Amino acid sequence: LTDGIVSTKMDVFSFGVVLLELVSGKEAIDDEGKVLWAKVGEFSEGSEERKVRKLQEWMDESFLREELTMESVVNVMSVAISCVNKDPSRRPGMVEIVYALSKSIDLFSDVSEEGLSPRQVTAR
Repeated sequence: LTDGIVSTKMDVFSFGVVLLELVSGKEAIDDEGKVLWAKVGEFSEGSEERKVRKLQEWMDESFLREELTMESVVNVMSVAISCVNKDPSRRPGMVEIVYALSKSIDLFSDVSEEGLSPRQVTAR
């Protein structure tokens, strides 16, 4: 039973890394061997304005050209950060992740009459 829990938490870690790659536009490990998740704690320090500013500097520039809510990006980052927590017992389960990300759906797509299409949301 414990092996299954540890395995699931490792899968959650990997999912968090993928979310970080999507938001940042960077690879998980750069050419110098630095890992993407090493400094994500910086996004939870300081005032809300500072957190948003740091995130805007870190995130993929293509998001800044799109119309999206920073609230959605912050929510996705919160999920990603919780997934890569150093303590596996503090990482969320996939049900919690799906619920949290469902609140950020505007970041990824919009359902229209023609089906799924890219949604334009404004960085605020």
